[in-house]
Amino acid sequence: MSCTEQKHYHDEELDPCHLFDTYVGAKTISKKELLEDPLRFLYKLFSSGSVKGETLINISVGSNMSKNFVAADFFKNIILLESSDCCMKAIESWIRNEPGALEHSHAAEFVCSLKGQSTGWKKQEEKARRAIKQVVKWDVTKENPLGAVVLPQADCIITVYHLEAVSKDNDMYVNLLKKLLFYLKIGGHLVMVAVINISYYMVGQHKFGALKYNEEFIQKAVTEAGCTIVSTETHRRKFKSPLTDYESIAYFVCRKDRVV
Repeated sequence: MSCTEQKHYHDEELDPCHLFDTYVGAKTISKKELLEDPLRFLYKLFSSGSVKGETLINISVGSNMSKNFVAADFFKNIILLESSDCCMKAIESWIRNEPGALEHSHAAEFVCSLKGQSTGWKKQEEKARRAIKQVVKWDVTKENPLGAVVLPQADCIITVYHLEAVSKDNDMYVNLLKKLLFYLKIGGHLVMVAVINISYYMVGQHKFGALKYNEEFIQKAVTEAGCTIVSTETHRRKFKSPLTDYESIAYFVCRKDRVV
């Protein structure tokens, strides 16, 4: 991080409720750009049949469950990886449907609308809960982020806003990407949604640092990690706020062709 005063994703000041409400909650002004547009992208991609299988690994920022509402319609088994202990607790609380858990109904309703349904969001949430088989700590401070946990190889890995949030430099990013891709089958797909040229994001009163990079860096990183880029698209930022400084959001669909 460029500024020593900035917090890191693993710091205890990261409040999963504030993070959720600020960027992907029902009332945030960034909802379309940071929540709905990625869901629309994923639904279109999976509906096309070009990315499919039985097992999906989802590693994203915070306790946002929305991608699972889409994935549950196309994959039988979902494995969630999370680096923050407090966010893991929030995720597990939602899965157990505990009182006070984060409210995701607006995201589930949006996914239902993508399918042309005006109702059924509760069933969509329950379908996602049933599909989630594991929630596993992905500890980026360790050489082996999963510790003793052994995961099956996945047909698809989704990473949304994650690597830029947890990586302190370019080398760490590439190293984590390679470790993540170890769990992807040859011929399987990596789907990345990344915020481009971001240096910080606010959660409550705290400023968190992020790794700043451009699309060319991602292209080089995924190629070095053994993937071929199938498609990519970039959308300039429309969400105006001093809460964060990213320039655009990039979508990458990559196929794993070799082990590195």
